Amino acid sequence: MSGTRRTAKGGTFPERTGEPLPFEYFAPPREAAGTRAVELALDVVRIRLEGLDDALADALVARFGPYAREEERPAPGALVVRCARDRREYYIDPPATAEFNPVWLAFDGGRVRYLGYRTAGWFDVERLAGELLVADGSYEPAPRAVENFLRCAVAWRAVAAGGALVHAASAVRAGRAYLFYGSSGAGKSTLSASDRRGRVISDDLTLALPRGDGGLDLVGSPFRGTYEEGAPVVGRFPLVAGFRIVQASEARVRAVPRALAFGQLVASLTFVAEAFGSRPELFARVEAAFATVPLHWLEFRRDDSYWDAIEAAGL
Repeated sequence: MSGTRRTAKGGTFPERTGEPLPFEYFAPPREAAGTRAVELALDVVRIRLEGLDDALADALVARFGPYAREEERPAPGALVVRCARDRREYYIDPPATAEFNPVWLAFDGGRVRYLGYRTAGWFDVERLAGELLVADGSYEPAPRAVENFLRCAVAWRAVAAGGALVHAASAVRAGRAYLFYGSSGAGKSTLSASDRRGRVISDDLTLALPRGDGGLDLVGSPFRGTYEEGAPVVGRFPLVAGFRIVQASEARVRAVPRALAFGQLVASLTFVAEAFGSRPELFARVEAAFATVPLHWLEFRRDDSYWDAIEAAGL
């Protein structure tokens, strides 16, 4: 179950908790909204939505840009999610005041149940199947509601593949990738907006996937957060180092105990970290994935002098 309080740059919003719908809710057959299929293609992580109407399919293709595919058949290894309309307004009542979107999760082995304002669904990362219902309410645009579900599915598929979806900013410089993680308000957007020497992959969510030599690559995705400058980054790039970012008056890399830096990284594994208590093998998988990645603290200020600090540290 997920009811985690979420903290933003503007403060802390009230916590709302709840449970996703039981599997029995999805048993009655529902007619698909349309005949279109859109596949989110992030290297080996692929999520295919089937049964979309034209309006939603067009919106998702426009939103995902170079990461969207419309093909007759699923790519090998794709997680296939059947979509349908549900004749109700909401699954979680919209708030009277602003809040971060509540996402309620439940974990049943390899199956994950999901609930948002307008979306209810489940997916199975082992069987590569799922279902997503979209309600009729207007509080949250349908493309945004569906994207939140997709982010969750990508996070779980990434861990299954030996990687992770990290609540982190990221950038590529000279063909080498760097990860900058921290809680909301740590400065990921500030750091990304200050970058003048690298290509920003994201200031919000970053996908890491394994490569053949045992290391990790960072992979371009549409989950760029608030960063809108430059073309979307497509491809995969070797991850050189990860940094827990801390705003300071001067830029420098600080060595800290790996257990501390890794624990802070684990706290940034959105959608998945809550399952570690019941699924310790997932934690072990993430620990193995990042075993060869140097992890440090990075103190930075509102310019890109942090690149000088990273170079001085030999990274």
